[in-house]
Amino acid sequence: MLKQNLDAGMEKKLYQRVLNSFTNATGIFSAITDLEGNCILSSEQGDGEFCRLLKAGPGGPARCNKCYAQGGEQALKWKEPYIFKCYAGLISWVCPFFIGGKHIGNFICGQVRMWGPTELDAKWIKKLAEENGQDPDLLLQSLNSVKLVSAMNIQAAADLALIVTGYIALSGTEIFDFHLKLRKAGFWIWAENKKQKDLDSEFTADAAERDMSDLGSRIFAETRKANIEQAKKLLEQLVLQIFIQSKGQLEVIKGRSLEFLSLLTRMSTECGVKFGEVIYLSDLKLKEIDDADTVEKAILWLLSVGNAFIDLIAEKNTDGEKGIIGKVTEYIKKNYSSPGLSVKVIAAACHMNPAYLGQLFKKKMGCSLTEYIHDIRIEQAKRLLKETDQITESIAKQTGFKDRSYFCKIFKRKTGLNPGDYKKNNILSL
Repeated sequence: MLKQNLDAGMEKKLYQRVLNSFTNATGIFSAITDLEGNCILSSEQGDGEFCRLLKAGPGGPARCNKCYAQGGEQALKWKEPYIFKCYAGLISWVCPFFIGGKHIGNFICGQVRMWGPTELDAKWIKKLAEENGQDPDLLLQSLNSVKLVSAMNIQAAADLALIVTGYIALSGTEIFDFHLKLRKAGFWIWAENKKQKDLDSEFTADAAERDMSDLGSRIFAETRKANIEQAKKLLEQLVLQIFIQSKGQLEVIKGRSLEFLSLLTRMSTECGVKFGEVIYLSDLKLKEIDDADTVEKAILWLLSVGNAFIDLIAEKNTDGEKGIIGKVTEYIKKNYSSPGLSVKVIAAACHMNPAYLGQLFKKKMGCSLTEYIHDIRIEQAKRLLKETDQITESIAKQTGFKDRSYFCKIFKRKTGLNPGDYKKNNILSL
């Protein structure tokens, strides 16, 4: 899992920066390992000469990995940096590495000395050299190049490692998400700008104003009709128009962004969103655009704030039976017998994003869309079991289940009985 995260590109780049910065600041090697102690990523400066020689020998990496893994277990147990002596006698320390609250690896630092070479060290190094089939004098000489660090500095570096891993655990994934979104927004806006220039050589300011005004109205019209996907596509067109009209000038984009926020605030209030909610969201977003120091950040702000207001309006837009939830439940009741009924199918029929629809439905109804579909189907199945003499397989097909066994499984989970027993109980009660 950790290696997959680091191989994702942006994450690897940022982790590499953390490791390099730590090593540059302290002069101490650092790396990230998995739970088995395998090194996934290390500071670009790499191991010192002594460690490189040991790892070049037979079984060298395996011994190091074992030390790292054991150190990680102790650090996790005590919830603090664990300082230990490796099998070669060097000092290292380790902090648990968390992503999303799960321990998936360790932050390793060290391979330093706290004292100069002694006679005991010389004997131990010679023994290691013999086991590895290496030159003992060369190995002993390389020991002198290992950084000498005081106990106070080791503790300070360990504390710094704890702060780094704690920060990544709390906000690292958010940082990665932001940078990924920023990169996508930047790529998108410049690519779309080039397309627009190729298509529209005669682009006027008056035309831009008319287009933006029209797009703003259309965005809210589609949102009120619960056509969320269409509203968000129109939002992208509006952001592109703002960028083109500004000619890529950051301060101009910021000025138009404030006008855009004012429009969003007014339209949200008209759509039934409480004034307090609108103002709270507006205040949060104002600080973000003020802090934006690149065109890409301003564009990302426009997209994110527009999407936030569209979602807010869509959630509040409950126009009786024509509201989003009403449309969805009505569609399910009419189509529950279709075996292909799914969240994706329902979202397409309602012109909505499947993920957004699933979240909104669960928030409003207290259950997932899939569970609601099952509830409707099982209610119909119960009616057929009580009122007809049809066999279980026939009822399963009529209520949208693809096979008899899955129908029986869901039926028992919902009622506590299998279909046959449910039918017998109801016949006896009659």
